Amino acid sequence: MHHAFQSGSGLMAVALLALCSGCAAQVSTTPAQQALQKNNLIQNGGFRSPSSLPWVSEITAPALGETQVKGGALCTTITNSGTNAWDVQVRQRQLALQTGHTYTVSMRIWADRSTAVRAKVGMAGPPYTEYFAQNLALSSEPQQVKGQFVMKGSDDPSAELALHMGGSLTGPAKPITVCIDDVFVTDPQFTAPPPAVKVPTPAIRLNQVGYFPQGRKVAGYVSDATKPLTWQLLQGGKAVASGQTEPLGRDKESGDAVHLVDFSGFGTPGDGYVLAVGSDQSTPFRIAADLYQQLTVDAMNFFYQNRSGIAITLPYARQPQWQRPAGHATSDKSVPCHKTAGCNYRLDVTGGWYDAGDHGKYVVNGGISVWTLLNLYERNKAYGDANTLGDRSLTIPESGNGVSDLLDEVRWQLEFLLKMQVPADAAQAGMVHLKIHDEFWTALGIRPDDAETKQKRFLHPVSTSATLNLAAVGAQAARLWRGIDDAFAARCLAAAERAWAAAKKNPAVYAKVTDGNGGGAYEDDDVKDEFFWAAAELFITTGQSAYRTELLASSYWSTMTALVDGVPSPMNWAKTDAMGTISLAIVPNKLSAPEREQQRKKVLGTADSYLALVGQQAYRYPFNAGPSGKYPWGSTSFVANNAIMLSIANDLAPNPKYVEASVLSLDYLLGRNGLGQSYVSGYGSKPLLNPHHRFWAKQANSRFPGVPPGVLSGGPNSSLQDPYVKAMGIAGCPPQKCYADHGEAWSVNEVAINWNAPLVWITSYLNSQYLPKKTP
Repeated sequence: MHHAFQSGSGLMAVALLALCSGCAAQVSTTPAQQALQKNNLIQNGGFRSPSSLPWVSEITAPALGETQVKGGALCTTITNSGTNAWDVQVRQRQLALQTGHTYTVSMRIWADRSTAVRAKVGMAGPPYTEYFAQNLALSSEPQQVKGQFVMKGSDDPSAELALHMGGSLTGPAKPITVCIDDVFVTDPQFTAPPPAVKVPTPAIRLNQVGYFPQGRKVAGYVSDATKPLTWQLLQGGKAVASGQTEPLGRDKESGDAVHLVDFSGFGTPGDGYVLAVGSDQSTPFRIAADLYQQLTVDAMNFFYQNRSGIAITLPYARQPQWQRPAGHATSDKSVPCHKTAGCNYRLDVTGGWYDAGDHGKYVVNGGISVWTLLNLYERNKAYGDANTLGDRSLTIPESGNGVSDLLDEVRWQLEFLLKMQVPADAAQAGMVHLKIHDEFWTALGIRPDDAETKQKRFLHPVSTSATLNLAAVGAQAARLWRGIDDAFAARCLAAAERAWAAAKKNPAVYAKVTDGNGGGAYEDDDVKDEFFWAAAELFITTGQSAYRTELLASSYWSTMTALVDGVPSPMNWAKTDAMGTISLAIVPNKLSAPEREQQRKKVLGTADSYLALVGQQAYRYPFNAGPSGKYPWGSTSFVANNAIMLSIANDLAPNPKYVEASVLSLDYLLGRNGLGQSYVSGYGSKPLLNPHHRFWAKQANSRFPGVPPGVLSGGPNSSLQDPYVKAMGIAGCPPQKCYADHGEAWSVNEVAINWNAPLVWITSYLNSQYLPKKTP
């Protein structure tokens, strides 16, 4: 199956007239190359623009280097070649190879000194089968290299061409630069599609789903005009409202010059509304009270779709393409300890939700997700809201059992969390394993049942943070299942109390940043917030004075986290004290009236600080980049969590401004932002299409389905950690524009249970505020 590249100074060598150190000579594409281009599977093989996409560079520690387009070539400068050949590589994926077809691979390649590299065409993920591979000897003289292979075996719709330059290939002696240009993988039976037409971002940025009849209605209009402009609201081509924009100047977080369009005075329900400013028009949107009713249901369906250990079937899967066999139903029945875990038993950890785009299951991300959804249920109980996610409100296997579908879905995850606790007869009894996941990272385009046959899975070390997560949500669940399933409630409370006792004995067992191979590290070396949260939930459930004593002694008794990852937000998986504060503020408990009022004031003070952010933002929403000037990983969830805090504040001290700010948060998520991007799949004229997800991977592999509706992307992330966004050439981007809707862009476009949970919470809450109240 492998055929060698031809290279050297003879038949395939091409001498060039000029060569600058570390970059390519300027050579125009030849007529022969132009003819080949129509059969070329490679995109951007001539590097005629500053961006290398869809080429990306992967440099894995300890290797160091940088890849960029220089002088019409893609050049990688390596300062540490690492250990393995693949520690330094450039690659292009999503090459659709067909059985029996003949492929010709060619490129121009050189280095600034003699070295060797390895070129290969093969699978983009495990087991990384190679269809073509060859080591190439390079010098400073550019060479044209060429070879052929016939594709055997099965079709591969997502193969990659990669150039490996790490380890002993380039050597550790001194820095070296390797460049490629005019790259082709041609197939005479393939016709390259025309280049995609880039659709400009519309000048009018609004909530692409719509607005509530009685709610705030604002849009952004991007224009350098310094004076007000006339806007019109159209329906059926006729103006039904009009007014003047308010110029706000240049917005630092989007880089846009923004005008504010406020049409809150118009509230007639209807479809097909269009906002117009001059010749610019928005896409149609609705004005309706039931704006988010279906979105809440779709966002909840995310959790069923990501269940582990059960076949995803119709009618619950919604559409045939989202059906799949049960994942890890066998392997997770008896999972051994990882070599770093210090244990020798096996646990049955079947069930639960896959955490994000991979097949890992993590206790700390599971904890905040469970709390968020149970808090929604508990909040609805506390405030007599009839619009709850009750029995038969969702389409899940448990529907019709007389129990809230929300509780049924959350129980699937709770049962898994309980299984992660160390058995009573083992060392560290009562502690909780942080996570269970594959031994190595897998590629996009793999079903969980297929991954199960290819990857070993392990229990990773226990941590105090994971243990306190179980203590908190176990206690929360115990009080909610009382009277529904008393045996389950008792089991949850017993596990929670064992976890609390174990955490008190082991208060500083921290998750390590180095434990990140095959799954997220979820490192956390400060668990004072988790102790406060767990004590709060246990106190509310049991009323025991020992937990009250813990609360009063905590630094979080009088203060609450208001900044997370350097931006204004109350909570994420690593900062959890706000969840304890919220529970103490809204759930009946044995705190004295002054003590409970103190907790309520913490909520209101934090909510007021977020409310103040709205007027500081040109796009008018309760969030900003904070002191760092950067948006963090999963920034959309920070916006949604801020909306939760504002909504809780409205419950405690009703104020239409709190509700309005929550509405504005959803506006941002659904398109009123610097990119005009809806970060929710299936909603809006420019919705999320290509999340980083192993199964919803149609972009990477046409055999897989696209994303179902109601899934929230993590959104803009100023740190741009993944190779795809690094290759975009947008370093230094305004925070709102550090994003790409691409499956390989895992640092900006992954999905996660702890991001969809607040989407469920806030859409459900707004339904309760604007839908007509049900009568008993």
